Amino acid sequence: MTNETVLSTIEYKGKDAQNADFWKDCYHEDEVTPEMRTTGKQWFKYQVKFDGTKPIQITKSEKI
Repeated sequence: MTNETVLSTIEYKGKDAQNADFWKDCYHEDEVTPEMRTTGKQWFKYQVKFDGTKPIQITKSEKI
């Protein structure tokens, strides 16, 4: 299993990693540019545990 950092402008407070709302508009940490961060939207950082390509668990979430 691997842990990945996912950034999104969608806040998700649930625990269901596979059906989380933030998958509609999310980015890998390396894909987010400074220009994207300055759009005025609030960003959220999620630590997600994966089994292969399947998200298993949201281990941490925070507002950035």
